[in-house]
Amino acid sequence: MTLRTAVRLSMLVLAATAGAAHAQTVAQAQALVDVRDYAAATRVLEQRLQIAPDDADATFLLARTHAWNGEPARALPLYERLLAREPDNADFLLGYGQALTWAGRQAEAIDVLTRAQRLAPTYADIGTALAQARAAQAPAAAPDPLMPSPTDAPRPAVVQTVERRRTVSFSARHDWLDGAYDDWTGVRLDASRTQRGALGGYAALTGDRRFALDDAGIEAGLLVPMGETWLLQPEVGVVPDADFLPRYYADLRVQHTFTHGWIGSASLRTSDYPDTRVDRLAVSVERYWSAWRAAYTFNLTRLRDTHSPGHDVRLARAYGDGSEVGVQLVFGREAAIVESGVVASDVSGALLFGRHVFAQRWSWLWNVGVIDQGDLYTRRGIGIGLERRF
Repeated sequence: MTLRTAVRLSMLVLAATAGAAHAQTVAQAQALVDVRDYAAATRVLEQRLQIAPDDADATFLLARTHAWNGEPARALPLYERLLAREPDNADFLLGYGQALTWAGRQAEAIDVLTRAQRLAPTYADIGTALAQARAAQAPAAAPDPLMPSPTDAPRPAVVQTVERRRTVSFSARHDWLDGAYDDWTGVRLDASRTQRGALGGYAALTGDRRFALDDAGIEAGLLVPMGETWLLQPEVGVVPDADFLPRYYADLRVQHTFTHGWIGSASLRTSDYPDTRVDRLAVSVERYWSAWRAAYTFNLTRLRDTHSPGHDVRLARAYGDGSEVGVQLVFGREAAIVESGVVASDVSGALLFGRHVFAQRWSWLWNVGVIDQGDLYTRRGIGIGLERRF
């Protein structure tokens, strides 16, 4: 055997040994990740990278491990290192976009995931991640900007993030009614806590004045994750000594996140008013793409053995880091509150709503619109709120 041949064989043996060590290390770390022992997986991968800092597989798995362990900020520089070498790698872009979302940087995540979707349009996980990034820009349990009816309006889709998010908001609205009706006013104090994969919750204190009467109540709900794509959302509300609002209501909502940015949900609600009971079935579909969000909700309301169909259509566009502006159209029939009680009424309306982030954790909420409640009254309303994230 010549010296050249011996050297070549030695190099082949060393390469094979290194490759086997790499494969064994990554496989060992993956096994630890599979049982959610993220701390042990991190130690194994960091030891590997001390020996082989350019090991892309180990770097990629370590980045995902940090993100899954609720530490997306530690994952971001690892993804940036990987993308510096392979800027068009769809897997790296997907992981980077998810980590940005979970770190609360939704606007950047949307840009990254939109680029990934252009590179790999059939990659279903990218569409799902883009939907999550878009939905994460909205508060998890905030009230609708201007509700067509006081308690039965459909809620936007909810997507929980790995980052633990707490929010507190205060909002007020004023409605001018035509005819002989006095103006309506209302205030809300909302608080919520959400985190991906963990039980979340929210609550609100409400106060409304109508027909020279005052109703004050409390609302509370839970966000119960069921796997990666299902979410259960039970909610209840109570108004002691109610004069016009429901004395209580109970709502059960289930939501599923599909691929390619689609989210579907259905809910059942029963509301016990002082003079009657109102039941409602709502089925919603929502789509997120790039900076846009579109949603449609079909409502079927039962009041005194009559069934009234209603429709809610929304289109919104995100801008900046978490800001959004949109339009909402409502039409059909619904349960309407009048001084004598609750009646079925035609409804049609157009509303503008928005959220403007003016500081890292502060946002303005606003709304303005007109709702025609059939032959009963026309309601022109404006609302404003202030939200703080913690």
